Amino acid sequence: MKCVIIDDEPLAIDVLTKHLKKTQGLTLQRSFQNAFEALYYVQTQKVDLVFLDIQMPGIKGLQFIRILKYPPKIIITTAYKEYALEALELGVVDYLLKPIPYHRFLSAVSKAMEMKSLPKTSSLGKEISKDKYYFCKEGPVYVKVHERDIGYVHGNRNYCIIHLHNQKIKVKGNLGYYSSVFSEDNFARVHKSYLVSLDRIEKYDSDSLWINGDVIPIGRTYKTVLWDYLKEKTL
Repeated sequence: MKCVIIDDEPLAIDVLTKHLKKTQGLTLQRSFQNAFEALYYVQTQKVDLVFLDIQMPGIKGLQFIRILKYPPKIIITTAYKEYALEALELGVVDYLLKPIPYHRFLSAVSKAMEMKSLPKTSSLGKEISKDKYYFCKEGPVYVKVHERDIGYVHGNRNYCIIHLHNQKIKVKGNLGYYSSVFSEDNFARVHKSYLVSLDRIEKYDSDSLWINGDVIPIGRTYKTVLWDYLKEKTL
């Protein structure tokens, strides 16, 4: 994951940089003490994860999030606990209080890696290739599954249930794995336990969406990006 640190305190940047260097799967692209410079960079470059302070001169952290039309995954790093609820309502991955121990940093990063943000391109929600399929192991046999037939995937700790048009398949593996395998053009996490086909959403309200007649909850962490997609499709 390509990461950016935004914090006006050099010591805080140093701590996060050390944490990043000893964590596999993370690459520090840039660090910024100036929020205005950081804003331009995040808006114009491919950034997967931002570590964002709240109390900064010029642009406060929560203002920074609201300005971004398509925010990347964001982890708040701050000394102020009173903004936690507001930040979580904006869809941040986690809220870390300084000084940040490595185990909390690692926990937050793990959440970010498991999440699947909706992509920023106009290809989002495009028609799935009719030829794309997988053989998924259910018990001792391998079942052919076309992406176009998948409504959603319900994940548990050690296995997932793939919900198709008229059947369910129980497969090994966690939801993060299937989130990385299925086409990012049309599949997105909407809850820590659900991965859905955007093309198969039948209806939605502020807290849930429906696929195959089933009610699927929308997690608070995932709402911001999901709303951006749904608003573009709503008359």
